[in-house]
Amino acid sequence: MGNQAEPGPSVGQSQGYWEPPDLYGAAEALNSMGTIAAPLLAGFSLAAMVQTITIKTSEARWPDAALLLFMLAAVLFVTTVQAMFWARGYQTSPIEIVGWWPDATDPQRLKLLQREQRRHAAGFRMWSNRARVAYSVALLCLLAALTILAVPPESYGHAAFLRWLTVAAGAAAFVTETLWITASFTNPRWMRRLLEPL
Repeated sequence: MGNQAEPGPSVGQSQGYWEPPDLYGAAEALNSMGTIAAPLLAGFSLAAMVQTITIKTSEARWPDAALLLFMLAAVLFVTTVQAMFWARGYQTSPIEIVGWWPDATDPQRLKLLQREQRRHAAGFRMWSNRARVAYSVALLCLLAALTILAVPPESYGHAAFLRWLTVAAGAAAFVTETLWITASFTNPRWMRRLLEPL
């Protein structure tokens, strides 16, 4: 991904512009999501799923529902990693592109390279946005599973106060995350780029 600043003096007479990213630090942040956060949380979800199998209904009210949500979270976190793998195939900068073509100073070649860079920018946005969707839904599944697992099997009156406080904290985290995700995904321009043709 690039910016509107020309890669160097040799292309200063460009007749067009490079396609800038929506946020200049987006590529680095999304790469961290796909290479660090998502794999780590996928492993945690799988471990939690295995532990949930051993839980009896006398220890938690809906262990099977939590088991399903842990599985969904793990699958979606892995999907995030795969989507970012594809996104990184489109990640490049104007300086890199110009460096690959000795005749980049030629006006016709430069216009062609700028079109290519715009196509790569669109590809990166599409796949990284898909990764964001998968990651966000996975995170909601994980929060929901942890909250459900905390629900005690006893009735409200016989359950420990701290157990229900844990459930309330999990529910609050789920609602907060849902509002956060909804606010960031309701931009019509962003939704169009989710399925942006290459």
